[in-house]
Formats: sequence, C-alpha cells, structure tokens
Amino acid sequence: MKFKILVTCFILVNTINCDTKKEYFDDVTANLLCRTYAVCNGSTPARTGIIGDSWTDLLLGYPAVETLRNQLENNHGYKFVGATLGGKTMQQVVNQGLQFQVIDEAGADVSAILLSLGGNDVQANLTEYVGNIQGVQNQRFAQIRTNLLTIVRTGNAFKQSKYGGQPIKWVIHGYDYPNPYLSPAIPNADEGCETKFNRSGLTPANAGVFTQQQLDGLNTLYKQVADEEPTLYYIDLRRTLGGPPISKAELMVDCIHANNLGFKLLAEKMAPLIKPITNVGL
Repeated sequence: MKFKILVTCFILVNTINCDTKKEYFDDVTANLLCRTYAVCNGSTPARTGIIGDSWTDLLLGYPAVETLRNQLENNHGYKFVGATLGGKTMQQVVNQGLQFQVIDEAGADVSAILLSLGGNDVQANLTEYVGNIQGVQNQRFAQIRTNLLTIVRTGNAFKQSKYGGQPIKWVIHGYDYPNPYLSPAIPNADEGCETKFNRSGLTPANAGVFTQQQLDGLNTLYKQVADEEPTLYYIDLRRTLGGPPISKAELMVDCIHANNLGFKLLAEKMAPLIKPITNVGL
C-alpha cells in the first residue's frame, strides 16, 4: 500500500505541467489542512463536526481504509467539518484548541460534534505501565476524564459566546475490542499488538484479556462522564466485530483498526444511534 501511494505521488509530480503543479499542490495542502485541522477558510459550514484519531482518518484523508468518517459521509448522509488525524490524542485536542477551530469553521448552525478519541491516550508510552498497570491506567483515565469535560464545556462556552443559541450536543463513542494477536499492517507500527507490549517490557499473561479489560474500562469511563455532563452522549460500539475478548481477524486490518467491512459494520451500528442526537442520517 505504501508503495502504491509513493508511485501515485511520483506520477502526479511528474505529469502535472509546471503551470498547474503549484496550483495542484496548493489545493492538496488546503484540503489536508481542512480535513486534519479544520482550517478551511470558512468554506465548509456544517451542522455536524468531528474530531478524531485513526478510527476517523487512518492516512491523511487517503481512503486506504474507509474509516468511520468516510462511512458516515459516504453512506449515512453526513457532511462534516472535521479535525481528524491518525495518532491524535485527547490531550493534543485540548492543547491545540481544536474544538474551537471546528466550531469556528462549522459556523452558527453547528449543533453536534462527534468525538473519536482516547485510545492513543491510553496506549502511549507503554513502558510507564510496567510494574504499575492499574495505577498508571487510573491516572490516564482521570486525565482523559478531565480533558473530555474540558473539550465539551469550553466548546459550548465558545459556541454560545460567538453564535448564541443552544449548546452543542457532543457524542463520544467507545472503541470495539482490538485483536492483539494480529500482525501490524505496516512493519513496526504495531500499536495494540502483543509484540508492542512485549517490546515495551509489558508482558501480560494474556494479551487478549488485558486489552479487553483496558477497553472495557475506557468505555465505562465514557458512560460515567456522559451521565455527569448533560450535553455529552456516549455510544457503545462493542460487540460489533466479534468480541469479547478480541475482534475477528477477518474484520481487522491490524491489531486496533477495522478493515473496510469492519468499519462498515461499526458505522451501521453507530448511525441509527446518533441520528436522534444529530438529526442527520439516512
């Protein structure tokens, strides 16, 4: 897949004539900034926004895998203003103020924002877990809780200050179960895989049980925060891909990401659950 992308880029670079090459790459850059950081120069007003990680954009907008964002846009009637990028953490969203950027670009009619975040906050720096799994997990869950409430509450304050009207409805989905026994799609990009746990010195007796417990804990946290915050809604996507304890290999592209069919099933489960919240969908 990487080879095909490189070949495509080479062909484009060498076949676009000099007069149009700069214009083409300006367009590509603009599209990339709009999709990954919601920097769209006010050109894409929308009622729904999205902020997410690789479950919403695995490869800089390139449809190598039709993620949740692609599925919802192509098959369920959504038009998003979004900041979606693989590897994105909830902490980065807070630090970069992406909730403000998405609201600003979406405009006065924005009424709902989908959040696909938290997995990278849990999986980063696995060596910190060694010898203190529960303690480190508790610390990270506490920070995720703080960051999630910060995104929602500061986002609503910004929206109502700038545009007035009702607060935004925020939707956070939990992840479905990973499969830590698979091989990475790209060598050494083995997040969520047993190989990554072992290389980091974290050697759970049963990687499947460990990842199931961690994911169930994150889903429980999201439900608790949603119960506390009236403008936040939680969507449970577990048991869509064959788990627990692990998702079926035939529905996964690697240890933590679904393939096209897997994301299609996830979107089909998610769309009717969020339609009453967003008032969008087929």
